[in-house]
Amino acid sequence: MRIISVLILSVFALVGCGGSDGGSGNNSTSHNGSTVSNGGSSERPTTEDGGQTTGGSTGSGSNTGSSNTGGSDQTGTGSDTGSSDQSMADEMLTAVNAARAQGQTCGSTWMPAVGPLTWDATLEHTAYLHSSDMANYDYFSHTGLDGSSPSQRVTEQGYNWKTVGENIAAGQKTVSAVMQGWLESPGHCKNIMNGSFTQMGAASDTNSGSTYGIYWTQVFASPK
Repeated sequence: MRIISVLILSVFALVGCGGSDGGSGNNSTSHNGSTVSNGGSSERPTTEDGGQTTGGSTGSGSNTGSSNTGGSDQTGTGSDTGSSDQSMADEMLTAVNAARAQGQTCGSTWMPAVGPLTWDATLEHTAYLHSSDMANYDYFSHTGLDGSSPSQRVTEQGYNWKTVGENIAAGQKTVSAVMQGWLESPGHCKNIMNGSFTQMGAASDTNSGSTYGIYWTQVFASPK
């Protein structure tokens, strides 16, 4: 099984991070997490130590981000199924909060236990739009086909945020598999363990004609 992890805006790839359902034979990949803080009028430099943090955006965010809702010059085969349903939501939220309650070692950094997140329907919908877009248009990136970022899409859905983060992955068949991959990747793990986040949403979507078959998105945020 080939497992690829890509660090956004870096010059190297991390091989072996991410996860997949054992024995599935499908490619699996995960993209290191992205975080934006909306806290002032000046932008601080981004950091590339596994995730991204940008401060001082004016609301729409300024780091590389996630997807739009489809490019007009692209063709897709359509999604087979979506899993932005209540059972997936419950399982994902339970897994994230279990990780946050225990504390985690994210790469070489110990992240202490933090409080639980609550589920937000707007963030879930934002995550589903991104997963669906990647599945239908067969790409894998935080950056949308129109250049949009995670924070921009959250803003477009009407969520007034203070901090936004995103994890994406592809190829994993279950919540447990994708969570394992994210927790084994420093950037994703740090997003999951980020104490500044208070809410989350997540979704996946599938397309059997796409490269990875299934695409996952987690969106984390704290409201103003």
